[in-house]
Amino acid sequence: MAAPTKIARLALKYGPVVYTLAQKYGPQVAEQLLRQREPAQRLVSAQRGRTSARRLALRHADSVVDGSLQQVFHAGEAYWVVFSRNEPVGSHPHTNIPYESLLLNADPLRRVRPEELRRTVHLPRRGRR
Repeated sequence: MAAPTKIARLALKYGPVVYTLAQKYGPQVAEQLLRQREPAQRLVSAQRGRTSARRLALRHADSVVDGSLQQVFHAGEAYWVVFSRNEPVGSHPHTNIPYESLLLNADPLRRVRPEELRRTVHLPRRGRR
């Protein structure tokens, strides 16, 4: 750790330079930070929307008779289509696109039950000593 006298000497030497640069470039730096923040927030909210749609689809598939679900893509967006027996009953996130166009090129063999799709991690238990 630096001695307090050395820190004070450096502050006196470089303080005015740092102060003038902060006055000159401070607003530009603050604006740049705010600009870079918006794309990151959009990415995080989009990711949160995708995971909540998956969670809602799992919950919906649990609530119907012989529920299963399948992830399909339409116009670059991911949708979870929920089935009851072999009939589509819902999609998450909700869309007005008909099920026929969502499932046009979908493989029915890729449909899964909610139990198979849940992400569960089984960690080994610590042994008692």
